[in-house]
Amino acid sequence: MILQRHDQEGGIYLLLEGVLLANQYAKSGREVGYRRITQGSYFGEISAIDGLPRSVNIVALEDSRIARLPQSLVRRLFDESPRFMKALLEDMAGLARSLTDRLFELTAVSVACRVDIELLRMASAASRDGRQAVINPCPTHAELAALLGSQREPVTRELNRLAGLGIVRQTGRTLHVLDLPALADEVERIGGEV
Repeated sequence: MILQRHDQEGGIYLLLEGVLLANQYAKSGREVGYRRITQGSYFGEISAIDGLPRSVNIVALEDSRIARLPQSLVRRLFDESPRFMKALLEDMAGLARSLTDRLFELTAVSVACRVDIELLRMASAASRDGRQAVINPCPTHAELAALLGSQREPVTRELNRLAGLGIVRQTGRTLHVLDLPALADEVERIGGEV
């Protein structure tokens, strides 16, 4: 656990190495994942901006290295650096759009389609040629389920179906997307948007 929901401490954190998950737990114990945070990203900006307690937990999914910009420095950058503020606002707009897309997907498309869309997002970010990609480390089925508002079993079924079609191959925590265009076609075929 890096940060807990309702923590009061301010500042922005930079992820230098590793993978993190922004999540929250319902009273029932069900985990809801909001987003994966990958190397080179940052978190904590919402509390740094509004001064309110943390809105989510931040959990390390693997060994990670993190740097922290203290709240006093962040406030100074807000006041003195228009470029910093512009970049932060652009990132916040991107985050709002991403979360809007995820909310739509959660309410409008099937679990199988949500799995395919998430794999396509991760693979597109990892692809060098637009045809194949390696996602390493790939989230566990339980982590994917938390991100997609589902349970592990339907995630496993969809990954197995994609493997049967020759679109993906998983070896341990490495997922090979063998055919990105075919994965995009599957998203369209089962009711999503690319």
